[in-house]
Amino acid sequence: MTKKYQILLPVLISLISLLVYLNTLHHQFVFDDFRVIVNNSFIKDWKYFPALFTGDYFRISGELSYRPLVTVSYFIDYALWHLNPFGFHLTNLFIHALNVFLVYSLLSQITKDRKLAGISSLFFGVHPLLTEAVNSVGFREDLLCAIFFLLSVFFYRMLYTSQHKIFCYSLALLSYLFSLLSKEMAISLPLIIFTTDLLFPPSKTGTVYPHATLPPSRGWKPGNLFIPSSRDRRGLGDGGAERLPVVPLKTCILRYYPGFLIMSGIYILLRLVFLKNPSEYVPYPGNSLVTNILTMAKVIASYIKQMFFPVVLNADYHVIRETSLISPSFLIAVTLLICVAAIFLRLSGRQKEITFSILWTFIMLIPVMNIMPIGNIMAERYLYIPLVGFCVFLGICIKKLHASYPLVSNLVARVCIAAILIFYFTCTVKRNRIWTDERTLWRHTVNNTSCSFNAHNNLGKEYFQQGLIDKAIGEYTIALSKASEVQYAYGTAHYNLGIAYDGKGMYDDAISEYKNALRGDPQNSDAHNNLGVAFFKNGKPDPAIEELNMAILLDPNNPVYHQNLAKIYDEINLPDKAKIEQEKAKRFLELLKQSQ
Repeated sequence: MTKKYQILLPVLISLISLLVYLNTLHHQFVFDDFRVIVNNSFIKDWKYFPALFTGDYFRISGELSYRPLVTVSYFIDYALWHLNPFGFHLTNLFIHALNVFLVYSLLSQITKDRKLAGISSLFFGVHPLLTEAVNSVGFREDLLCAIFFLLSVFFYRMLYTSQHKIFCYSLALLSYLFSLLSKEMAISLPLIIFTTDLLFPPSKTGTVYPHATLPPSRGWKPGNLFIPSSRDRRGLGDGGAERLPVVPLKTCILRYYPGFLIMSGIYILLRLVFLKNPSEYVPYPGNSLVTNILTMAKVIASYIKQMFFPVVLNADYHVIRETSLISPSFLIAVTLLICVAAIFLRLSGRQKEITFSILWTFIMLIPVMNIMPIGNIMAERYLYIPLVGFCVFLGICIKKLHASYPLVSNLVARVCIAAILIFYFTCTVKRNRIWTDERTLWRHTVNNTSCSFNAHNNLGKEYFQQGLIDKAIGEYTIALSKASEVQYAYGTAHYNLGIAYDGKGMYDDAISEYKNALRGDPQNSDAHNNLGVAFFKNGKPDPAIEELNMAILLDPNNPVYHQNLAKIYDEINLPDKAKIEQEKAKRFLELLKQSQ
């Protein structure tokens, strides 16, 4: 393979990955994009930038986790594009294409097999499981985390063959830090570099001169040709490269691993002590570690199934808690995991590439196994980095097929690669269309039986905005029913259902739903405001005034609350109080306009 071809191949593969996602440039904001970008004042004003490095980050941005590099990317995108979704999606596409390039480069470096690297990176670039991370700008953290994660491993492996070891080592540590500041799952990187060192021991390489131009040395006359003995030839690699002994694993661990462990410790200290979000606490499913283990066994089994058969995908999954060791769903999941473990044990001693691919996948799944509880226990975006390992496994299978049928090896291998790529390409393009806008996304998602209560709630909001209140009420009701299956007090759906009932003039039902919403979140000032308005419409001014005063107590600078209270005072013939609240509403409205 020529040097020019070696450079062009990963570029071509990256372009193919761009092509499959090209239609996403015309998509609107969807899902978490509204919370993270559209309705987030934090990224719209550079005066908030210093807050990235203080505890105010969580209060102003509304983020639950500390991912400042992702927020910086939103700052830059908003400065360039404002709220034009084209620019945000363009950034996502560029990052994904760069990740595909890095996957090829890293696999080539580790395995020394460019054909395997090419096949694996090609599968990675177009795999349907990545559509969520690429299409939703609000989930950019997975894309950015992957960039710096891959760069860190790449620079770490490079330091063994580079003359600038300190520089490469520094870049590896800095990339690791950036990866951690993009998403927490990068914490698995030390285990990944240990795996690569164990299976593909690094070696130092030096370059020797071609024999005809070997410089003179002591004991030899100038101009004489040096003819190495058979013993000497064993030390010569291709192209005159001298292979030196591999670096012992113990040396790697003692010399380079402490830097990664120190960086991990600094990050953990930063996240758990100095920049800890007080509202980040999430309990285990059912507040039980045993329930969590049983439930996550099903989730991991589902991930494996999706990697092999990415057909039935979902933007938001509904995961029923598992509490029994003998339930059919748990037994099926455990059987699948046992089969995977048996295959791993059988193949691990035969080919290190297979061991590497399986270990990469499961090591990168450790941070999302809910060991430290996370809000959403199952999502396709969590598979962005783990999928690299699966694509390597798939590439190895293609190469094995090539070797098993020597008479028709090229034809069989090419047909298999073409079939998989056509399947992936078709599924990904089809899946991209689902993420076009909010209405398309949620209308498609609710047709999937595995969708979560969030999908029905979000579709209900879309119906309500279109004036289809009865359909909205139906979706909110389904959302609450699904939430009850996992014992989740879904205050948002109660709140939205209250608004829908209010819109139909069903004030008793609206009052009931607002109260349900406040049971789960008594600090919700909007719910107090809406409950007060519903009370007044229902002919109960005293509790209406009480609720509006509570809303003002929670958010005293909100002009809407003062305006509503002024209207009530005016209706019950308290003009002095009405005037006071009206003046407050006017003053706070002017301040709000000035801040924007």
